[in-house]
Amino acid sequence: MSTTEATDTYEPALCCPNCKDRLGLVAGMYLCRTCDRSYPVIDGMPSFVGRCADRDGFDASVFELLFQMEQRHFWHVARREMILDVIRRNVPDLPRSRMLEIGCGNGSVLAFLVQNGVSVAGGDVFLEGLSFCRKRVPSASLYQVDILALPFEDEFDIVGAFDVLEHIEDDEKALAETYRALKAGGKLILTVPAHRFLWSRHDQASHHKRRYSRTDLMVKLERSGFAVDKMTYYVFFLFPVLAGMRMLHRVVRGKAVDRSGTRTSLELKTVPVLNDVFLAFLRLEKHLIKHINLPFGASLLITAVKR
Repeated sequence: MSTTEATDTYEPALCCPNCKDRLGLVAGMYLCRTCDRSYPVIDGMPSFVGRCADRDGFDASVFELLFQMEQRHFWHVARREMILDVIRRNVPDLPRSRMLEIGCGNGSVLAFLVQNGVSVAGGDVFLEGLSFCRKRVPSASLYQVDILALPFEDEFDIVGAFDVLEHIEDDEKALAETYRALKAGGKLILTVPAHRFLWSRHDQASHHKRRYSRTDLMVKLERSGFAVDKMTYYVFFLFPVLAGMRMLHRVVRGKAVDRSGTRTSLELKTVPVLNDVFLAFLRLEKHLIKHINLPFGASLLITAVKR
């Protein structure tokens, strides 16, 4: 695939997460003259996350494992290709559009989008993940942020949150903050895990709060002010495989031990031949969802507009 890397670096205006007034940069820190709060810049990244931010027991050391695995695992490869395709189909003036990816982690999606000409800023609660993201995309504007108190207002044409919302206890407040960060008419693109009956130890290990139904997510988006353009399932063809794996996990506790003794979720394993086959199925789904909404699947893909 030929790629065209985005050459410009977009620096959005920043506002105080506490009082929403504009911030000024003074002596290497962002200061709010209204509520007298200050926000440091850490390793070149403005930080809006206090020490008491809820990390929910998440083990930040997993970013190194994910950094390696995301390069080749079929689910991650197919998802970022699908996200790029959705952006291209939903944003008519893409070269002039500015995007924020919330929960960018170590930059798997963000780097792929930048390589394909999308101007993206990244935000995440974990500095550990942002450090890996910086390795992938040295030119990207990166921010340590809490999705429940974003330092942006009416700033972006696109906001993406890819398998992030299920980690947030107050997901409606998170949606309200993404709504505030978008310009009028801006697009929200979401992916979330679907179907409560698929809940497993993998969800627990990933610190998920829930899996979503179409109805529940639609209601929450509309209450937050969004108009839903499209909502479709994906991971359709592999749904029986995943459901079977989840049933097996319940029997064998969903864990395997690798040679180093580290306990690793079976679903993070990459089996070379199967990986290629599964990737081919998901790439087929990418083309199908251009024309139809798939009737079931392990995940949901949503595009919505800020009214």
